[in-house]
Amino acid sequence: MNKIILLVGDSGSGKDFVLSVANEYESIEVVKRYISRNPRNGEENSISSIFSTPIDEIKKLDYYYEGAENGRWYGIRKTDLDKVLTIGKSPIVVCPNYQNMLKMLEDYQGNVVPYFIYRGYADEELEKWRESLVSRGSSLEEIDAREQKRDKYFRELYVNHEEYSSNVILNLYDLTTREDIRLQLEGLCEKNDIDIDFIEKSRKR
Repeated sequence: MNKIILLVGDSGSGKDFVLSVANEYESIEVVKRYISRNPRNGEENSISSIFSTPIDEIKKLDYYYEGAENGRWYGIRKTDLDKVLTIGKSPIVVCPNYQNMLKMLEDYQGNVVPYFIYRGYADEELEKWRESLVSRGSSLEEIDAREQKRDKYFRELYVNHEEYSSNVILNLYDLTTREDIRLQLEGLCEKNDIDIDFIEKSRKR
């Protein structure tokens, strides 16, 4: 059956990577999130993100929140999810935050499944991650805030939603391939009774 897949993970965990693989399946449709900040160098509106959305517009959306960086807001339209469900596909979307996840679980009772991305880092990779955030304009305080919530979703998941505790996608630094992500997505969809065609479709244009 078609269900909403919530993709949950901290900054740099590989959410866009997983979304790009999920977008290769006919039975799954990526739903965009709206972001207040401007795109960084090399970024552009994509299958998953609409940048430079006014904050007052984001605050009118059904699910929204302010990120770790003050003044940066993210949101999702409920109607975008409903449109995909109506055509018989499973929406996959980056979940704004844990409170939004709880609200979506309530709004779509029995029809929402969170997939949690775990990104493995060696110490040197963590340092590269911090350096990349600095180069993208994050302050040391913002980076500290990100680090403090790195395992937040997992802790809350195990405490409050044990039924989803095995819905984890492993994205190990410099080891996980697109084929690895495909196999994990297909396995999780089968486990959670989510229709998936198991055949890579022609890439969406």
